[in-house]
Amino acid sequence: MNKFRYILFSLVILACSSSEDNTVTSEDPDVTVPEPTSVFYTGMDLSFQSELESYDVNYRSENGTVVDLLDFVSNNGNNLVRLKLWHTPIDGQNSLTDVKNYAQRIKANGMAFLLNFHYSDYWADPGTQTPPAAWQNMTDEELRIAIYEYTKDVVTQLKAQNTLPEIIQIGNETDSGFLWDYGKVWNEFSDNWGNYAALVREAIRAVREVDTEDKVQIMIHNSNIVNAEFYFAELVPFTLDYDIIGLSYYPQFHSKNLNLITSKLNRLAEDFEKEIMIVEIAYPFTLDWNDTTTNWIGSTTQIIPEFPPTPEGQKAYLEWWTSTIKNIPNDKGIGFCYWAPDWVAFSGNQNTSTSGSVWENQCLFNFDHRALPAFDVYRDN
Repeated sequence: MNKFRYILFSLVILACSSSEDNTVTSEDPDVTVPEPTSVFYTGMDLSFQSELESYDVNYRSENGTVVDLLDFVSNNGNNLVRLKLWHTPIDGQNSLTDVKNYAQRIKANGMAFLLNFHYSDYWADPGTQTPPAAWQNMTDEELRIAIYEYTKDVVTQLKAQNTLPEIIQIGNETDSGFLWDYGKVWNEFSDNWGNYAALVREAIRAVREVDTEDKVQIMIHNSNIVNAEFYFAELVPFTLDYDIIGLSYYPQFHSKNLNLITSKLNRLAEDFEKEIMIVEIAYPFTLDWNDTTTNWIGSTTQIIPEFPPTPEGQKAYLEWWTSTIKNIPNDKGIGFCYWAPDWVAFSGNQNTSTSGSVWENQCLFNFDHRALPAFDVYRDN
């Protein structure tokens, strides 16, 4: 028996030292140790969940079994959850309390957490960047102090409960800047980039001071892949300390030319040497509707000809994005985040309807709330 163990041990040592083994130690001075493979994020924005759970919305697996949404997506390939944060929400949703509670569940399910600071009390996008009511009528200097102190407080609270985000997004779709008019950079404010950059710098400084172990990556988010190069070029002189270019893509608003989209992504990677995440995408599995609300997509003129509005077309769309992102030069593509895959038709107060969703035909669950084939893309990556 002892002889057998000796022979087995010798074979193990021989195998570990064979020329086919790629593992090297730090004591090999002439060999470069390969860096570990980075994570490819297959994420979802689940910012509606805190509200939808209050309406007892049932989600189902492909075979019709009722599931806990977060458990289901984490067990089926989703490895990142994005949550938006509003300062003092005018509708009571997406508060810091909501974010802190859901962040604990994200971490408990072993997923990464992307925190999206809107720096507003409600929706922020290129056409609307309204400062929180508490920050209006401040001076430029007062606002810089406010964004620093607020950001630092939020990140400190998250760190204290062991839910420090892996990624923090400084503003949402900030093509036009944010915190208008202090940090606006569109139209008559086109020479205001310095004020915008100063606000962003203070937010980043707050994160870095809390994140003493350098665990958090900072994202700056632009809504339009085609025009993003101009935006990020304008930021170059200010040498902002950020890590990730975040981008949105919706075919009804942006170019449907897939070759153009690919070339623009590749150019961004080459010009700015930042990691890139498509932080908002979605696609319809049908052009029908499941409630009385007019959907954001309801016409073939709003979609991409290569991908029909069917469950398989939605899946093919995500497959295309996965391949495209993975082929961004220099391994700069780090993943995607599907926006509101859970915003199914439901009974409750939401935007223009008291019984529905403007998004239910772009969810990753069908009108019976069963998981769609697009989940295969998550499971395969």
